Amino acid sequence: MTQKQHFHVKFLKGYGFCIKVKDSKLILKNCYDPFSEPEIEEWFIKDMPYQRIILQGKGYISTESLSLLSENNRTVVLLDNRGKQVTFCHGVRDSLTATRYRMAQYDTFRDKSKIDYLVQQIIKAKIQSQINFLKSTNHPEILANISKLEKSGISEAVSSRHYFDNYSKLIDERFGFKKRNSVRIEKKNATDVINALLNYGYSVLAGQISAYINGVGLDAYYGIMHK
Repeated sequence: MTQKQHFHVKFLKGYGFCIKVKDSKLILKNCYDPFSEPEIEEWFIKDMPYQRIILQGKGYISTESLSLLSENNRTVVLLDNRGKQVTFCHGVRDSLTATRYRMAQYDTFRDKSKIDYLVQQIIKAKIQSQINFLKSTNHPEILANISKLEKSGISEAVSSRHYFDNYSKLIDERFGFKKRNSVRIEKKNATDVINALLNYGYSVLAGQISAYINGVGLDAYYGIMHK
């Protein structure tokens, strides 16, 4: 049996990867390069260890396999050649409880006072997470700069700039990482391997979060902060 991958993620890439159903089994075909034999796995969907399947390159996925994966709460994430998420597919929970959750979500997001409170809590938690991570590095120069993130009233944009200014100190210079690519301009075109890896990691994480949101019946496309 194939060894489970970290976080139960299966990465299919290259030219000619494939997902299809045969004899009630899900067939996963991976093609790392045109000169190697493809890696093929066969799973009954209940036994498959992967919760997410990441696709990158040019390949094929059948509608039958897509339906089977969605019905069993397995997420499919499609990345472009730069590691940026293009789309994802996850089954939608179909129940009266899920309908009530979604109605409550829409009602909540129409209330400006509730939106303001939620946004404040999200930004506060994000900044605290940045502080906790930077402190965990025990890097002397970074520890000396954390006070900028701990200032009250700091905005999300300013905190991100301070965070990645310090994050860059953890990366070896040979990787050419100076700063996080601008979300507005350069994120689609990662300028170095670290930014490319960050793009990929964020794509996987976004797929995981969206799958959870959809799984309980909420609408992942109706947000309050970013599109």
